[in-house]
Amino acid sequence: MKYLFFVFGDDDSSTLHEAPVDESDAAYLDRVAPLLEPLPHEDYSSGPMVILQTGAKSSYVLDGERIYWCVEWDPGLVVIRFSPDGDMAWTALRSPVPHFGGRDASEEEMDDWDEDADNPQYNLIFRPWDAQFEEIDREGMNAIPADAATAAAFEAAVATANRLNEEQGSSTDDDWRQRCLANLEARCGDGIRLS
Repeated sequence: MKYLFFVFGDDDSSTLHEAPVDESDAAYLDRVAPLLEPLPHEDYSSGPMVILQTGAKSSYVLDGERIYWCVEWDPGLVVIRFSPDGDMAWTALRSPVPHFGGRDASEEEMDDWDEDADNPQYNLIFRPWDAQFEEIDREGMNAIPADAATAAAFEAAVATANRLNEEQGSSTDDDWRQRCLANLEARCGDGIRLS
């Protein structure tokens, strides 16, 4: 598995970069994969697509020919898998941080939470997010410009999502956004707890 992210130059040009995903974070995504449920194109267009119009932090992870789009979103982490054949699948995971997103946490949850424990949900989002802006983070991740095969795999995996985004086009008015956000909230629910 490897992270894919764009690094922007002073002239607004962008270069796709790749970096290996740490073993523990890759193992976490391997545990998430069986929890993914089919995401019909209509459901993507009336829900998760709206994330693109928000300031949500996200990352891409390439696993073979498939892309995992990992998004920091209530209740913690939304993972959407895009495939070259157009299939999509997704799940919502509850954050291990009891008070994530301002939710009320019980005293017992707070007592059981180890603030210093590794948080793969955080890692999957913010390691590549930070690396796109900071050279020192890219160096720390052993990031390099992606080769042509990796770039082609990325484009093939996200082609259907990109087409759906283009088709939605100017139909992204405020009513559409509000419907999508409501649908997304309902579908995410409390999220799956994955310890």
